[in-house]
Amino acid sequence: MAELPPSSGSFLHISITKLAIGSRLFVIVLQLVANLLLPDHDAGVFIAPHDKDAPERPLDALVRFTLGGLNRWDGQYFLHIAEHGYTYENALAFFPLFPFILKIVSSALSSYEVVTFVSYRELSLLLAVLFNVVCFIGAAKALYRLSKHVLGSQKKAEIAVLLFCFNPASIFFTAPYTESLYAWLSFVVMYQCMEDVTSIFLTIPLSLSILCRSNGMFNIGFVLFFAVRRITAQYNFHNVICICSRLFSMLIIVLFHYGIAQVYNYYLFCFVQKFNFPDHVREYAAEHGLVLAGNKSDDSSPWCTNLLPLSYSYVQSHYWNVGFLRYYELKQLPNFLLALPAIYLTLSNSYQYLCDHWDYAVRLGLFRLTKKQHKLMRPYDRFALVFVVHALVLTLFSLLFVHVQVTTRLLCAASPVLYWYTAEYFTGERTFIRRQVIRKLSKQVKDGEENSCTHVLNHIELSDLLDFRWMNGRQQAILVYFFGYTVVGTVLFSNFYPWT
Repeated sequence: MAELPPSSGSFLHISITKLAIGSRLFVIVLQLVANLLLPDHDAGVFIAPHDKDAPERPLDALVRFTLGGLNRWDGQYFLHIAEHGYTYENALAFFPLFPFILKIVSSALSSYEVVTFVSYRELSLLLAVLFNVVCFIGAAKALYRLSKHVLGSQKKAEIAVLLFCFNPASIFFTAPYTESLYAWLSFVVMYQCMEDVTSIFLTIPLSLSILCRSNGMFNIGFVLFFAVRRITAQYNFHNVICICSRLFSMLIIVLFHYGIAQVYNYYLFCFVQKFNFPDHVREYAAEHGLVLAGNKSDDSSPWCTNLLPLSYSYVQSHYWNVGFLRYYELKQLPNFLLALPAIYLTLSNSYQYLCDHWDYAVRLGLFRLTKKQHKLMRPYDRFALVFVVHALVLTLFSLLFVHVQVTTRLLCAASPVLYWYTAEYFTGERTFIRRQVIRKLSKQVKDGEENSCTHVLNHIELSDLLDFRWMNGRQQAILVYFFGYTVVGTVLFSNFYPWT
């Protein structure tokens, strides 16, 4: 299932694994070249403190040379947390799963001779990039399975994966960020919900997704929706009791894991205690006025006195200026324009879907269709409602509450809908498909192949997405947007220039 069907002649075909790895290597090479040719911008943001007296290891310079362009922006926080833990209160905005994994692997390797060749910080950077490549492959395969199930079309599923591998937020799927891990976990949750929402194994990716990013909480909505849908489809008292009891147990397990993380944050910043932080970590806190763990005072960490002492909303508001319409300033207009393509694609196509299937949407897609309705609706029309609503909620939340430029990478990592909408542009037009058929048939007849019609109808190849001659304006614009953001974003990000 992970292999694109075989092609003939010069037409390109490639496995999902090779495509995912190739796209990551492209980003890594591009950031290396950009970091060499362009000077770094002084963005005035958090730069993780480094022990200047620490000895330089033989491979440190090589790791910084090849991957230094990826250790930018929030990557500084994740690598700092992996090395020293949550030393500063503003770091609580970054959820613990990703740096915790890096911490475990780096600490395990520290008992071997590898640490004699590379320092802990550089080792964490190298492991983060390798781990994200693995997660990206997993996300691509999970997206393919999910897309094939929802779209009911192998061609559309393949194009969705192709677009995912060169999505507009590609740099964040390779740098020490949570995008690759979160996308993998989220797509697995969505697919498992459709397959068997009552499976106890669903709690694993669901719990991990919530510990990975704050918007992982939205994934609970998929569990609730498909559980209710199953109840309405197989309604009887015994089924309702079984499904509800299992669902309740799953949610308790998930919320318990989330609660542990919040209790740990409370333990760090809501008591006066002595932590053995390195001197350079303490000095950085004093120089930049940061709240250091264990240094609770009457004025610091006011969230500790709340009835429900959750740190995340306070940290986002106090340190990152996140709040209702706070980002609506004239100086932020470039960031709105930067996020506009992803916002437009999501809102316009979601609006079209809801208009076309309003009766179905009003009934929340929970009730059985008549035979006539079932015949008129495609598999995508029947399955996509919850995914469309999820994408709409994420987009509107980004527009109203958070820094709007993150909408692009938020949608690219959390929702498959953006890839499904754009894949539809490449497979939804008969004239485009007809041109493909004519072009392929003409080549196959020229090469003397038999059974050409069967060969053409059973697959779509990578070359279909690379040949501008057979595309209309919308298809060309989508490819320019996806690939252009991949290139420009990588170049800007690797030199500390603002991006999504």
